[in-house]
Amino acid sequence: MKRTVFLLIVFHTTLWAQTDTAKVFSYRDYYDLVLKNHPILRQSNSLSDQAKGELLIAKGGFDPKLDVNFDRKYFENKTYFNFWDNQLKVPLYWGGIDLKAGFERNIGNVLGTDIRTPVDGLSYVGLNVPVLQRFVIDERRATLQNARIFQNIAEAERIKMINKLALTAAKEYWEWYFAYRNQLLIKEFYELADQRFQLVSKRVRQGDLPAIDTADAQVTLLDRRVMFEQAAVELQNARLRLSNHLWDANGLPLELPETAVPQLSAGQVIDAAALANLLEAARLRHPEIRKLDLKAEQLNVDERLGREMLKPRFDIGLSSLNYMHRHLTRLKVPDTGTFPAFYKLNVDFSLPLLFRKERGKLEVIRVKQFQNNLDLQQLRREINNDVQAAYNDVKNLEGQIIQQQLAIQRQAQVLRAEEQRFSIGESQLFLVNQREAKLNELKVKLESMKTKYEKAKATLLFAAGTFE
Repeated sequence: MKRTVFLLIVFHTTLWAQTDTAKVFSYRDYYDLVLKNHPILRQSNSLSDQAKGELLIAKGGFDPKLDVNFDRKYFENKTYFNFWDNQLKVPLYWGGIDLKAGFERNIGNVLGTDIRTPVDGLSYVGLNVPVLQRFVIDERRATLQNARIFQNIAEAERIKMINKLALTAAKEYWEWYFAYRNQLLIKEFYELADQRFQLVSKRVRQGDLPAIDTADAQVTLLDRRVMFEQAAVELQNARLRLSNHLWDANGLPLELPETAVPQLSAGQVIDAAALANLLEAARLRHPEIRKLDLKAEQLNVDERLGREMLKPRFDIGLSSLNYMHRHLTRLKVPDTGTFPAFYKLNVDFSLPLLFRKERGKLEVIRVKQFQNNLDLQQLRREINNDVQAAYNDVKNLEGQIIQQQLAIQRQAQVLRAEEQRFSIGESQLFLVNQREAKLNELKVKLESMKTKYEKAKATLLFAAGTFE
């Protein structure tokens, strides 16, 4: 169920003199409401939540892990073996080192002495160290670094969605402004035509004007009535489109009140200094540029990993075998000296003779880096030119508005002169209507220019990658 927008919006009546019941719904109030509660804004916020989830997944590669394995074979009243191994593995970020600690108990009638443990088991602590490959960076660290970069990519995508929403919302507001101003002007035109029709009808009855002037005045009146009814429908539709962007904090739609009216076009001038600031903001913070910059960072991480994989694999594992568990069970603990008397050492070395798989992956990454750099160069140029083009549109409309206002003043003078001539019988009603229709056309065109001007300013901000 729709709720009235008056619950959340403060209307500023000082911006525009209206009737007692009319309230100005300023662009600033509208803008703040859209960027606070719009569903697309909430959807954009979910991108950050998704990035946080990806980062949590990447951090999971460094989670401590507890493994418990038990294997037993009993056959014909004979215990062949009991294998019981409990291990806690803790990956470290630096150096790709894995710490481990555990307890194992391997007993049985068929076990060799190489894997047999004392009856009460054997505890151990140790580590695995990659000496060459995966020492500088490995898959886990690369995934974590890329996930952190992805958070910034998600933020850039969120800003992009907000920019697009702000542009769409701004256009809808100023379309409503034009529909409202157009309806007011046409209503004024209709009332003038009605007054003239009444006056002409009276003068025709008095014999001052020919009867054909009554038909001419009535045609103008009927034509403007049709225009007024059409303008009223367009205003209603503009209100509905604007209401699409109005939501409350609970996600319920708001309806624009019938008494709400738009503010006057601000007409704020954008100078060369503002353009320079927008160009600098676009260069540093435009979301599309930020995304390609961050993609380059991810590719750099992938390249580092690819170069790391060109090294031979040489891992060393060292475990100290001891009786730490006997401290808990209060069994006798043998004296093993300062250095463990019992230990297990393993060395793992492997070297692909051609490294074709690794070299191929690295080459693919470098091609992607090259392509990304070209995309970035082209995008920077396009965005810079888009901002310049949008600024040119704004400045052009500024000049057109000034010229249009002067044209309205001159046409009003022409109309007054024609009306004076008509009042003394030196002109025809057709010419008066023609002069007035031209003046009305100029007034509507001026409001259309103001609408285009405000929309052009919103487009300029969008081109620069910002929404305010």
